[in-house]
Amino acid sequence: MLTIITRRIRALAVIGAALACLNPAWAADYPERPVTAMVPFPAGGSTDLMARAIAQELTDSLGTNVVVDNRSGGAGTVGLAALARARADGYTVGVVPAAPLVNQPHMHRTPYDLDSFDYVCQFFESPQALAVKPGSPFSNLEELVAYAKTHPGELTYGSPGPGSLPNLAMEQFLEKAGVDITHVPFAGDGPGVTALMGGHVDLYMTMSNVIADRDLKSVAIFSEQELDTLPGVQTAAAQGYDMTASWWGGVIAPKGIPDEAREALEKSCKQATESERLGKVLDRLGTQAAYLGPVEFRAKVEAISKTNGRLIEKVLKNRS
Repeated sequence: MLTIITRRIRALAVIGAALACLNPAWAADYPERPVTAMVPFPAGGSTDLMARAIAQELTDSLGTNVVVDNRSGGAGTVGLAALARARADGYTVGVVPAAPLVNQPHMHRTPYDLDSFDYVCQFFESPQALAVKPGSPFSNLEELVAYAKTHPGELTYGSPGPGSLPNLAMEQFLEKAGVDITHVPFAGDGPGVTALMGGHVDLYMTMSNVIADRDLKSVAIFSEQELDTLPGVQTAAAQGYDMTASWWGGVIAPKGIPDEAREALEKSCKQATESERLGKVLDRLGTQAAYLGPVEFRAKVEAISKTNGRLIEKVLKNRS
């Protein structure tokens, strides 16, 4: 009898060891080793700096090192493809802005889609705003739209490029307003803002911090509330256009990470958005902490992907 019991114990031990090898995050308390945070953009940029800031917060709350791994290329798609292929054990996550998720799959064939990931949390957001050139007669959207309706195609607006978040936000606004304003794309905010200040375009759509930093006159902020950084500028919604637009992003992971890992990451991510240290870093980068839990984050990604997909199809059709 003792021999039979001994054999059974040994068999159970072998099974337990095999299960541990198959899923170490399930077999032990999470985390038991460092976590890698993939960033789909180069070191030194805004996304990288935000990733390093939240990695520090996650390191403190998880009790293990969270190491940033830059995987740049393809406007963020190379890094997201690598993340989608990574082992779903909770030890690899991604810190991503919105565009590679909600824009790029509609512009190019990508080896991932929205269902390739688990959504941990949104942790930052920066609203967009619409600036006007120096000496512009427009002080609000009502004046702008009234002129555009009687002068279709005469006004011009700039953005950081076709298919960018500001470009798509402006196209969404033009649909709601029922007006035609000609798009002039630029290779980033630097040349775009320079063109606006020189009077070469009438309007420029971009992140609110870019406009605030350069003290440009703005006719609308596309946020839920007015911003202290743009005093006196009303939201688009307050002016009769029910829409918001922003640069945003968060933490995601390969699809199917263990419950224990997901819950720990979600808790740590929420704590990070409440950190004064993270808030200071985000403020220096012209954005702000804005928490959404996994359900709300996933819903936002799906909704904006659907809207942007339609707008991208329209933009690309107009260019052809």
